[in-house]
Amino acid sequence: MSPADHRLSEHRRILIVDDEPQITRVLRTSLHAHGYDLRVANDGETALEIAKDWTPDLVITDLSMPNMDGLELCRRLRVKSKAPIIVLSVKGEERTKVQALDAGADDYVTKPFGINELLARVRANLRRSPPEEVVGGAIEDGDFRIDLDAHTVFVRGREVKLHPKNLSCWSISPAILERS
Repeated sequence: MSPADHRLSEHRRILIVDDEPQITRVLRTSLHAHGYDLRVANDGETALEIAKDWTPDLVITDLSMPNMDGLELCRRLRVKSKAPIIVLSVKGEERTKVQALDAGADDYVTKPFGINELLARVRANLRRSPPEEVVGGAIEDGDFRIDLDAHTVFVRGREVKLHPKNLSCWSISPAILERS
């Protein structure tokens, strides 16, 4: 994997929705090896529950599943999220592909599939889709904490004073970190 591909996958969240254990095992292994943070659901209802508390950057879903099929999952996810949805299905008819795309899917891959092609489609979809914005609350990662409501930034527990001009870009230079 190139350095650019690694940066793209770092901390990006993928929700895998499939009721076939062999498929989920292959996807988990391959995507985890490429640095993605993963969650797996065996059906659409469970996927929606996971997506409530854990916002995925991309969803890979089958169409044929118990409780809620992939088409309904696409429709319901699309109401709440702009995250790309890749359908992974044995159904290869044009009519089924059109239904999935009209229901909110962004891409469609027919099983059996090549893992390298799927990984390329994941990267392509993520390139076109910035991470979901967090509205309100706080973002924490290691020594960094950004309180979106209070418009404050903390590094190692100490507030970093930002000039209003800096607030528009929300970037912290390495020099600031070294001084902290």
